[in-house]
Amino acid sequence: MTIEFTCPNCASALKAPDAYAGKLAKCKKCQARVVIPENQEIGLELDLGNPPQLAVGQIGQDFRQELKNLGFPDLKSMTLRNLSDEDIKAIFDWGIRTFQLGSSEQGTIYEIKYDGHLVVLDDDSRWEVDDGDTYTADGWCEGDEVVVINGRMYRLDESESVSVTKE
Repeated sequence: MTIEFTCPNCASALKAPDAYAGKLAKCKKCQARVVIPENQEIGLELDLGNPPQLAVGQIGQDFRQELKNLGFPDLKSMTLRNLSDEDIKAIFDWGIRTFQLGSSEQGTIYEIKYDGHLVVLDDDSRWEVDDGDTYTADGWCEGDEVVVINGRMYRLDESESVSVTKE
């Protein structure tokens, strides 16, 4: 099934597979980042007047400080205040494992080519994206911070990933 929605920036008609509901994509016309909505039945009403408030727990602050102390990259673009303490701990544990492995590559996206089939980083490394992940990669933008670990490229600000092979 396909989700049909409108770009909030330029009002272009967009489509995406159901599997991408809730993920970020890039509008083909204006290049704005848009969230692919859930496929909802007609007549469903949502009360968005009072969204839930998420508090930053002390545990989240402690883990962010620990990441900073260990020399991890700046994660300011990642909205940790919107994550639960369990999610922050999972990211911290992942970071520790990655740091200890020493087999990761990190960089900034310089260019995305061929409708998401190729991601070029600022260090001129070129990463071929698996066919099943090109829609996700095509929604990413130049300047996004990524890390590649064991054949997966992770976009740090949205915690999305795609399967990649280095050219």
